[in-house]
Amino acid sequence: MDRFLALADSNRRRIVEMLGAGPLSAGEIGARFAISAPAVSQHLKVLREAGLVSVAVQGQRRIYRL
Repeated sequence: MDRFLALADSNRRRIVEMLGAGPLSAGEIGARFAISAPAVSQHLKVLREAGLVSVAVQGQRRIYRL
């Protein structure tokens, strides 16, 4: 996916802004939104596929960073 297309959504821009301050788990990101966890997961997937964020698995947690 095109990076600019990925950033066209305001929720995804907010996620990128949050991650600018440092790595966060998927749960920490989701807690800051009024949308469902699956919706947050989809936004993270789009950002990951666009190459804007990376993910590291630590046990059952997924840690996202720019």
